[in-house]
Amino acid sequence: ANNLIYSFSYRRVSVNPNTLQVSLAEIPLLAEPVRVGGPGITWIRDTRDVPLDAHRGTFTSAEEFLADSKFGSQADFDRLDVSNASYYEFGREHWVVARQTRYGQERAYGKGDEETIPLPERLYAGGPTSHRGFAINSAGPRDPQTGYPIGGAGAFVNSLELRSPPPDLPYVGNNLSFVLFHDMGNVFENSSDI
Repeated sequence: ANNLIYSFSYRRVSVNPNTLQVSLAEIPLLAEPVRVGGPGITWIRDTRDVPLDAHRGTFTSAEEFLADSKFGSQADFDRLDVSNASYYEFGREHWVVARQTRYGQERAYGKGDEETIPLPERLYAGGPTSHRGFAINSAGPRDPQTGYPIGGAGAFVNSLELRSPPPDLPYVGNNLSFVLFHDMGNVFENSSDI
């Protein structure tokens, strides 16, 4: 049920300036390629009965990543991203209550340009697996002129679902089921804003 993954990442992250929709003054800052490097550790605990369609159990993951100039990184930041989901089955027809909570925070440090968190490394939320009230990665801070999502340094999202047992329908059989859900939360410019 427990897995511990440790890694050392060294990558070059960049954004295609032709797809970046931010004010002209911010394009050089946000579109510039940046080296990111440092150690990371991830802990995963999975007690779900069926990972793709869980009825019972929990899933927890915690990731810590440190990018630092000591490792050749051009950006200095620390990221913590923790998620926990639990699943409860009840009734003879196998209804399921599912809950998922995510908390993430990033802290930039260093001097000058090193204190900026690159756009691809920021926290995002939104979409069918995160916060269904928003399009993919669209929750949270946006460029004030264009409205383009620019991510943030803090994230908190909570989802609650009531999953119905699959009904027997013509043509699809019992391969379709329905979900009543409630999502809340957002991505924040600073982790202290959560």
